[in-house]
Amino acid sequence: MTKRHAIRLTPLMLLSLAWPVAAQKVDEDLPDESYAAEIYSVEAENVDPAAYATLAREGEGDVWSCASCHGAKGQGNGNIPRLAGLSTGYIAKQLHAYAEGVRINHNMQYVAGKLTDDEMLGLARYYAEMEAPSTAGPELGGDLDRGQELMIHGDWDINVPACYSCHGSSAWGVEQAFPSLAAQQPAYTYGQLAAWTDGRRNNSPLQLMQGIAHALSDADRRAVADYLATLPAPPAEEPTQ
Repeated sequence: MTKRHAIRLTPLMLLSLAWPVAAQKVDEDLPDESYAAEIYSVEAENVDPAAYATLAREGEGDVWSCASCHGAKGQGNGNIPRLAGLSTGYIAKQLHAYAEGVRINHNMQYVAGKLTDDEMLGLARYYAEMEAPSTAGPELGGDLDRGQELMIHGDWDINVPACYSCHGSSAWGVEQAFPSLAAQQPAYTYGQLAAWTDGRRNNSPLQLMQGIAHALSDADRRAVADYLATLPAPPAEEPTQ
């Protein structure tokens, strides 16, 4: 798993290589989120994550604490995702997607719908700058060798590029838009791959993950999810000065 395996392909290049024209069409009903993660990351520089620590740990009013589901250190559990080490822009983008109903999860829609823009940004920075060891491990019976193969090389027989080509050679994410996958809870990863196929998750204007998730078999989804759970946790995002 060295950096030489990470082929530098842009999302548009991957789309042109991997899917037919009909699958490449951007969903015009979605908001333009092409640069949303980067925009939210810049906006988050103006908020102090420490000011939102209590909201994350204890909640406030009708807003449940993030820790009550995601854990005190943001490590996640079961089908609840790890947040620690995800990028600020990515977390903020997902919170907005829940609030706008573009991404479907009733609990998260309830919470996100009650957050202000500054609270979303503050919580995003709070978890992005949190470092925590992994609590994940294989639990879905996936073929770890197959999972590693898909991560490093992909499978062009089914038009699936290497996961590392977008998510980085350590699966720690790339910039703001491509999230870390390493040390993610396998049940959550597996569930999200399913959600990309059935429309519960549809907040990618390029339709990149929809195409990949549709191409993977159920066994492949389990293999990838379990393999990612074996990887070291991502480091915390550097605090904004």
